[in-house]
This record gives sequence, C-alpha cells and structure tokens, in this order.
Amino acid sequence: MDYNHTNGTGGWFTNTSFQNLTRNDSESEIFFLHRTPFFISSGPVFDEVSHNFMTSVLLPSLVYVSILLLVGIPGNLMVVYVYSLQWPGCASTSRVFILALGCYDLLNCLSSLTTEIVLLSRFLDFDFPVWCKLSRFVTASINSGSTFILVAIATDRFLRICRIHKDPISVDLARNLVIISIFFAAMTSWPALLLYGTFTVTFPLKQFIYIRGKTCLISDSMTETIYPLIFVIFLLSSHFMVDLVLIILYSFVGQAVFRQQKFQKSVKTKSVAGKVPKAENENKVEAWQTSFTADDLEKNPQPLKQSRARTSNRISFVFWKKLSLNSKKAKLNNKLSSPDKELMKELKDSLKTRSSTDSNAPKSKRKIHAGKTTLMLFLVTLLFILSFLPYSIVVILRYTDPEFYTRLTAVGKGVYNVVLRSYFLNSVVNPVVYCFISKQFRKRSKDALRSLLCCERYQ
Repeated sequence: MDYNHTNGTGGWFTNTSFQNLTRNDSESEIFFLHRTPFFISSGPVFDEVSHNFMTSVLLPSLVYVSILLLVGIPGNLMVVYVYSLQWPGCASTSRVFILALGCYDLLNCLSSLTTEIVLLSRFLDFDFPVWCKLSRFVTASINSGSTFILVAIATDRFLRICRIHKDPISVDLARNLVIISIFFAAMTSWPALLLYGTFTVTFPLKQFIYIRGKTCLISDSMTETIYPLIFVIFLLSSHFMVDLVLIILYSFVGQAVFRQQKFQKSVKTKSVAGKVPKAENENKVEAWQTSFTADDLEKNPQPLKQSRARTSNRISFVFWKKLSLNSKKAKLNNKLSSPDKELMKELKDSLKTRSSTDSNAPKSKRKIHAGKTTLMLFLVTLLFILSFLPYSIVVILRYTDPEFYTRLTAVGKGVYNVVLRSYFLNSVVNPVVYCFISKQFRKRSKDALRSLLCCERYQ
C-alpha cells in the first residue's frame, strides 16, 4: 500500500546550498541572458541538484530502507524455509497463515524495498513508468493480502478461545483463504496500475531557471483528477475499519483469558481458605490447569469432535472430560458437600467462557493463557497496525494542509520522508517476533543455519 504522492515540490529545495552551484561560462551566459523559462533536465547542474537533494533530504530514508532490506530478506527466507520444509507433515492453521505472511513479506522485500532504494538513489531521474506502476501495484497488493490474512488469523484465534463450541478454521479452509487473499489483494489494488507512473517534478532554481525531473508518483495525467484522492480515502478508510475489527476480536480474546485467570486465582484462594477438602480440590485444580491450549486443539482437533457427540452444553470438552473422570472415581455426585457443589457449579459456569492452557508446562508454572502462538500472532497484528499509524497521520496532514511539507526544514523533510515509509516495517519485524516468542522456531532456525554452515564447510 504505497501512496507516495507528494504535492508542493517547489518547497523541497528552499533554504539549501543549491543557489551556489558551480557553472561553466556557457551555462552562466544562459542564466543571465535568457529571460524566458528555461528548464534543466540533465547535465552537471541537474546532477548536482539531484545529489544534494538525496544527501540532505532522502539519505535517512535510504538508510532506513536499506536496513529493512538487509534484515527482511534473510529473516523472511528463514520463515518460509522453517514453516514449509522444517515442519513436514505437521500442517496447522496457524502455520499456514504464518507461511502466507512470510511469502508476502519476502515478496515485499524483494520487490518494493529494492525498488524504493533505486528510487531514493535517483529520485529526480526515475523515468520508468511501467516499473513504477508494477512496483506500486505489488506493494499495495501485498499489504492488502497481508491485511486479509491478519483478519483470518484474528477470527481463528477468536473461535478457538472464545467460541470453542463452534468449528474453528481448518487447515483446508486456511489454505483456501490464502488463495482468496491473492484475489482480494488484486481487486483492491488494481487502481494503482492506472494512477501511478512518471510524475514531472518542476521547481525554480533561479529567476527564469527551473529544474525539471522525472520520478515515480501519481502520473502527470492523473494529478489534476479526483481519482488519486478517492483511492487514498478508500485505502485509508478500509485500513481503519480493519484495525477496528482486529482490535475488537483480540479484545474478546483478552477478556476471555483475563476471566479465566481470575477464576483460577479464586479456586486457589478457596483451597488455601480450607473451604474444600484438600485432596479433592487439588484434583479439580489439576484438571483445570492441565487442559490443552488453543494451540494444542489446533494440532489435534479430533477430541473436540468426539466431545461434541457426548455433551450438549457449551462447556469445554477438555475440562468436562477430566471432571467426568474425577466424578466417576470419587462419586462426587453423591458425596459432595454444599461448598463442594457450589465450587463445582462455579467451575462449570466458568468453563463456558473457554480457556486454553499450556499442557506442556511444569505444574508449578502452569497458568491459564491463550498459548504462545496466540500471543505471537497478536504481536504481529499489533505491529502491523502500529507501522501504518505514522504513515496514515502524515497522509491525512498532507491532504488537509497542502502546504504542510513546504514549511518544514531540511531535517523535518528528512523525518517526513522516513515516516512516509514507516509501513515497510511490517514486512520485516515478523521474523523477529517469531524468534523471540516461538522456541520451536528458534530451534529449527538454528538447525537450518547449522546445516547450511556444515554444507558450506565441506564443499
């Protein structure tokens, strides 16, 4: 999603050293004798102006994009390799979505970031309309496709944690959604092929003397139409609506986890207060604490289907099964005292909110939580939203105040251009999140690097 359409280019080069450019005698004669508009689009003066603009305004953006490229390509290559080859035969919904995001991000790095580096290096001399159209279309498509996948991820987490009585997104459905995201991306981004192209940059150097450059922005034929504004409004409003949907879904997930953590504390408090016989209460708490996470259910959904055949209520099948076993062994239905029955009723009522806990954690550290995969995917979504926020603010300022950019100093313009490309960050940070949160991803990445180094050593 790239909308690098900058108005007010005449203010880009004010308060700079461009007035003291060196010129030969023939150029000086043109400057002082020519009294009709004269445009410079090549030659030493043009090259010097272009170089000074790049070093004084665009250099921070060039460094920023270059760092993202150096981090993003190897990081996303590792994501694609690990989730496609290092986990054979272990397909799950979350892995399908993570692999899709990795492919989108890798393509964004190879296409959008490399194009941006070339554009920043020769901003006033980028007259490649077809390349411009295709790169902007690919950027917009990738961001739209990633947005679609993130909504699917949030919906899947919501179903697994808050609506466990309903069927979650299966692996086959997840693969179909990835295919649908490709068509969705193309359908929402095709206007970029029409709007973008070669834009003529013209600004005064001295009286009657103008610099004329070519760059990749909204094409000259479209700048005076209303279509660029309509496209930007559509994309920004769609982005804000998607952000709202993501916030709502994850707020429900967070509330469910919070309620379950609160209930676990209440069970432990009653145990300490002596309201429930110690042995029986430990069985109940252990049954609660050793239940599966949403991630475990995703890997093995078969017990969920069997549970629905045995239970007609909305209680989580894992907890219900364990409670049934405990009740059969101790004949709880006949021997429970009033406090025990009250606690059992509270437990059953709380189970309706669904919980997911880590069954592989030690008993002393087990807590009710949504699982590391849910946390990891939530952080990916949060960073996606935050990476677009500065860009959205700048675009809104630019369209509500057309002179905003021209009033900035050289430093301010440098910061402005970096912020205008803040959304590129979402294609780079995901591998970093996976590395910090997923122990399995770290282990398999180390194994892959170790294998690669060993292969190079023996060649």
